[in-house]
Amino acid sequence: MGTVLTQLSIKNLTLVNHLELQFQGGMSAITGETGAGKSILLGALALALGDRADASLITEDAKQAEVSATFDLSEYPEANSWLEAKALSNEDSCILRRVISRDGRSRAFVNGSAMTLAELREL
Repeated sequence: MGTVLTQLSIKNLTLVNHLELQFQGGMSAITGETGAGKSILLGALALALGDRADASLITEDAKQAEVSATFDLSEYPEANSWLEAKALSNEDSCILRRVISRDGRSRAFVNGSAMTLAELREL
């Protein structure tokens, strides 16, 4: 089985101003000392997947936070079928993006199209 999560991007979330991570084939392990930011990465991924957003996570100097996660769905026909049914197919790639604003509102996008959180979680 190939890499499922291929990229994670974080902007203005907790202690992270800007971070771009690329994941290669095989297993990836995130290691580090206490306080290094492992939980921030997992929290960002959870946000991209539809977890509850909280405006207090936005860095002090920013108006909004943004998280995006890119997935390779080439080995996941059910996910590809869901995307095709909603006219969101992007070959075998899927980009989930969440934008959280200071007022506590968040917007969710799948392959650039606005989605409800329920739809994001369904995917």
